[in-house]
Amino acid sequence: MTSEEIHEIIPGRIVVAPQVLRDIVRQTVIQIPGVACLATARVGPWVFSEGMRLTVADDRVRIDLALVVRPEVRFREVARQVQEEVARAIRDLTGLEVAAVNVLIVDVEVEERGSSQAPGSSERA
Repeated sequence: MTSEEIHEIIPGRIVVAPQVLRDIVRQTVIQIPGVACLATARVGPWVFSEGMRLTVADDRVRIDLALVVRPEVRFREVARQVQEEVARAIRDLTGLEVAAVNVLIVDVEVEERGSSQAPGSSERA
């Protein structure tokens, strides 16, 4: 029996919940070297809840991401890898077509410098 025959015999629809898509995106993004985290952000009229906006229409997904990246990486290369890996994960795991993966870098992670103190601080070790 071929997959076409199964499709004809078993009518129905498969729906992937938006939270599942968010989980796939989040897990994919945090594994990419150079990404510190997803960032909740507001840019103009757009709100990036949990660091992302997902739009699904006609089995096509549009993903907008707000990222914090590490300072030692090339931003453009990290953003391109995020686009490729997120699109691949969504296609492979859900079968949905990816219309776009837009990446907005909203911040750069700044490492704290050990126990340096602000000028005038009287804290003792």
